[in-house]
Amino acid sequence: MKGSDKWGQGGGPRIPVAIILLALVAVSLVGVYFFFIESSKLSSASQTGEVTTISTTGVNCDSQAMPQTAQLVQSDSRFAALSGDLCYNYMGEGDLGGATVLYFNYYNGTIVYQCGASPQELITSQIQAVMSPSGELTSLQMGNQSAIGAPQQCGPDAPLVGVVSVEDVESTIPAVPQLNLTLAASPGAPPVATLDASLTLDGGSQRFHLVTLPSALAPGKAVSRTEIVLSGISFNADEVYPMTISGTFDNGQAFTYSVHVQIAGVP
Repeated sequence: MKGSDKWGQGGGPRIPVAIILLALVAVSLVGVYFFFIESSKLSSASQTGEVTTISTTGVNCDSQAMPQTAQLVQSDSRFAALSGDLCYNYMGEGDLGGATVLYFNYYNGTIVYQCGASPQELITSQIQAVMSPSGELTSLQMGNQSAIGAPQQCGPDAPLVGVVSVEDVESTIPAVPQLNLTLAASPGAPPVATLDASLTLDGGSQRFHLVTLPSALAPGKAVSRTEIVLSGISFNADEVYPMTISGTFDNGQAFTYSVHVQIAGVP
């Protein structure tokens, strides 16, 4: 019992508190690192296809490459009132009974996958400017939305399980990006028993496990998955990335589709 009075007063070597704290921090960082690896399902060996840069659609509203006639149209007060000071890209011109029609499109960043295999930026609105043969701006009007937003015709090779969206979403961990992937089974597809995707990014591939047995994805339904993107892998808003969608239907048939995606919501 006397010894208990001297507890902690022994003559052995003492470890400084700072070293103990540093060791604890190191162990914690290693644990977080392995947690990220398991969470993001990183696999740099399964890359397919090439990352390509998106070509700008039309000529940007503030570009000096825009033709002089188009610049004159955009500087007109009527154009500013009609556009609401939004950035309309110059798309080119056409003939209208001797007059010239200039087309300007506005894209608000909305990306859709009408056939489930490739991204398409939606034209939110279009301004049509009519120039007389003498070069005078005679009229300005908004284009027919139903005509400029006509749905894309999907071919017979459209995937039965296609892309709905790929988005950069707000992370629950500061400075650690997260991507949300949404896929959907077409109404004519059998139920999907397993579903995975491998998205090639800059520096590696991000894996998404979306459906596993005993769950199943019903025809016409969508499924989403959010994954943490590890350090060393990056992505940009102005690039198109290849992705492989694979899995099995509930009848045992396996499938693999190669698609391309554009990431929305990138700051």
